[in-house]
Amino acid sequence: AEPQWLTRPAVFLHAAGIAFWAGALPALATLLRNRSAEAAAALRRFSLAAPFAVLPLIVAGATLALVQVRAPEALVTTAYGRVLMVKLALLVVLFGLAAFNRWRLTRPALAGEGAATRTLVRVIAVEAVLIVAVLGAVATWRFTPPPRTLAAAQAAPLVTHIHAGKAMAEITFASGGAGGNAADILLMKTDFGALDARALTLVVSNPELGVEEARYPAQRQPDGTWKVERLTIPVPGTWTIRLDVRLSEFELLRLEDEIAFGVTE
Repeated sequence: AEPQWLTRPAVFLHAAGIAFWAGALPALATLLRNRSAEAAAALRRFSLAAPFAVLPLIVAGATLALVQVRAPEALVTTAYGRVLMVKLALLVVLFGLAAFNRWRLTRPALAGEGAATRTLVRVIAVEAVLIVAVLGAVATWRFTPPPRTLAAAQAAPLVTHIHAGKAMAEITFASGGAGGNAADILLMKTDFGALDARALTLVVSNPELGVEEARYPAQRQPDGTWKVERLTIPVPGTWTIRLDVRLSEFELLRLEDEIAFGVTE
């Protein structure tokens, strides 16, 4: 994601912090459980090094979240945001346990208190489980495009082609998302020659949502194309788009298709 100069270092720091934490916990728990002679030294080193791994992890994670999510409402309106909320909830518990370990259990464990050491081992085990849960939540992001990607897709023009009988049309919508929009329409014969029409109306409807037809007369442009200056796609979804092409006083040609707005695969 852009800007690369920011996101690349953030991804590295975030991954490095997680790798340090996830890699150190099992080894530390094993040493403490076995009452190894190296346990105290390992615990002391981990206690001193952990803040230097966790702080960059938090800063980098917050940076990446801001880049990907952009707007606070996306936390609840997108699948990506909801997964992020689950991840954050797990991290709050994880950081709380880490703080409890550092400030309440590490010193007694280093002093040789058996009860503190046993509790420390159990809490470390819970931390490890939470890290696995966090990684599991993050894995689902491969199926959930971030709001940044959704916004870019919705802002980009949407081009579609409709064929029917002796005519076809190319419609270019100013935006692929829901909301206010505009459309440029090129009418053609099936041999790609120009189709001369007396009038053109773009009709938008969504029977599944109970939205009746909204009709938008198009204006002929000097270059022979047609334009609808303003139209509205009320909500994301698949909408029925129809062109009513008036060829003569007695002939009306209709071209119809279903088009997805504000929907990303």
